[in-house]
Amino acid sequence: MEPELEIETRDDGTLVLRHPRPVQPVAPSMAHLLIERAETYPDRVLVAEKSGGNWRHLTYRDAVDGCHRVAQWLIDQGAGVDRPLAVLSGASIAHFLMAWGAVFARVPSTPVSLSYSTVPGARLKLKAVLDKVQPGFLFADDWNDYAVALEDIGWSGNNGIRIGAGGAVDLETILATTATDAVDESIEAITPETVTRYMFTSGSTGMPKGVIVNHRMTCQLLASSAALRDPLAPETSPRVLDWMPWSHVGAGVMRLASMIASGGSVYLDTGKPTPAEFHKTIANLKEVKPTSFAGAPLGWSMLVDALERDDEFARGFYENIQAMQAGSAAMPDTLAERIQALNVKYTGHRFPFGTSLMSTEVHSCTSKYWPTERTDIVGLPMPGAELKLVPFGDKYELRVRSPGVTPGYLGEPEKTRDAFDDEGFFKMGDALRFADPGKPLEGLTFAGRVAEEFKLVTGTWVSAGTLRADAIAAASPWVRDVVVCGLNESFVALLVWPNLGACAEVAGTDDPAVITEHPDVREKIAAGFAGHNMANTGSSRHIRRFMLLAEPPDPGAYEITDKGYINQAAVQSHRQAEVNRLFADNPDPDVVEPPLR
Repeated sequence: MEPELEIETRDDGTLVLRHPRPVQPVAPSMAHLLIERAETYPDRVLVAEKSGGNWRHLTYRDAVDGCHRVAQWLIDQGAGVDRPLAVLSGASIAHFLMAWGAVFARVPSTPVSLSYSTVPGARLKLKAVLDKVQPGFLFADDWNDYAVALEDIGWSGNNGIRIGAGGAVDLETILATTATDAVDESIEAITPETVTRYMFTSGSTGMPKGVIVNHRMTCQLLASSAALRDPLAPETSPRVLDWMPWSHVGAGVMRLASMIASGGSVYLDTGKPTPAEFHKTIANLKEVKPTSFAGAPLGWSMLVDALERDDEFARGFYENIQAMQAGSAAMPDTLAERIQALNVKYTGHRFPFGTSLMSTEVHSCTSKYWPTERTDIVGLPMPGAELKLVPFGDKYELRVRSPGVTPGYLGEPEKTRDAFDDEGFFKMGDALRFADPGKPLEGLTFAGRVAEEFKLVTGTWVSAGTLRADAIAAASPWVRDVVVCGLNESFVALLVWPNLGACAEVAGTDDPAVITEHPDVREKIAAGFAGHNMANTGSSRHIRRFMLLAEPPDPGAYEITDKGYINQAAVQSHRQAEVNRLFADNPDPDVVEPPLR
């Protein structure tokens, strides 16, 4: 499919972009869509989870039956908008039945980030979320895992009915409920504005905000997406392995919705893109053999390392792969080329990466729906979405108006008002550029978060997001991620996490403490940054110093988000001592200066 675009140019330089194609018919609600897919594909797997080393499956038929039963129980208990549901556990079949049963009963649910309960330092955010939602019902797979956290924040047993093992009511009792016509009446009463969830933002710059998500937003995403692709053949059954938590909108709302729309299956990964957990992902990939793979560059980097090392694993991985997606952060060109080399080796052809730009608040924004291998392009407007590009230095600030945009934040009218401009465009906080200003149809590229832009003491602006991606690419494959520092300083410096897998071959060990101090590792990374500096002599792009970090990102300090990307501001705040060392007048030996060429 070829890219299409309509551009309105205003006198002040502001651009408004639209897709000329209309959206496909919009489903009445996600509940209606799930029921329809269950009638068409009753025996297909909807959600699968590991249990005792084997996969346990929830079919579409059983999902709808279970959701009816949960909905009836919630209705009988007086659940509603004023008595919503909070889910403390991670992604699971039980989680699905409770959350989608709530959808059938028109009861908003909130999937709470696991880290808020499991990381002691994050419990203030757990309290903030529960105080905001005031749930009448709380679900957890096992209450023993959450009792200490709730006690720590002063959340007593009187604050809502506890559901799950060890709670006041177990899920088996709820699933024994006989559904009545009351559930069907509830489903028929759903409107596009009916709230399905309160999805909380990461809270990287403060306490999380509760984003109101309704049927209109999610159904608009599906309709917009359908207008940009050919319909799937009836026998096609997409299958994904997904590690991302359902407290993140990309997995808990968007991916589930898109898989339901296509009659697909979600296999819940027991691994994560971390050195300690990724071996579980590899084992699961060998069993599931998904039809597509999506992830942030961090996860892709670990996967590529494994594919390059293990020919048998790679052959199995490529057995069913039909599509690839990347998101959350810009993918370095060097990593993309390694992936394409594997694609050609095992399939005989290259894959165009699907990318898009969305947020917790905006479910229909941009999509790269045409073939192009440029990894920095986030697409063009989706049908039904209007993009306002407001000039911002040498780039544009992005604002969006669409039926796929949230109506606002739970209980925060002032923040809701501030989030929209006077024309009703939601202020995304992202910066964009045209890939080729003379050829808008080439698409838009991500140019960082507006909040991540900072000034050096000279007044020169630094685009941290853009420089981060370029620095990783320049020092690939030796670097896993970087944090760009320099606010109110005279130059730019980096905190660097090395790629332990690649660097272990150089250092002769996988010990992070040894790797970060090894002179050959430092030399290879310094050489990469020196090459970058040759082409980037300006102070906003020139890397003066860097320091390698042995300690991985700390979720308890919000250094890494639930979806696996680095929170630049939180890292610098938590590691202020290391930042200070970067900019010391007489830096210690751990601070490295790339050589001049």
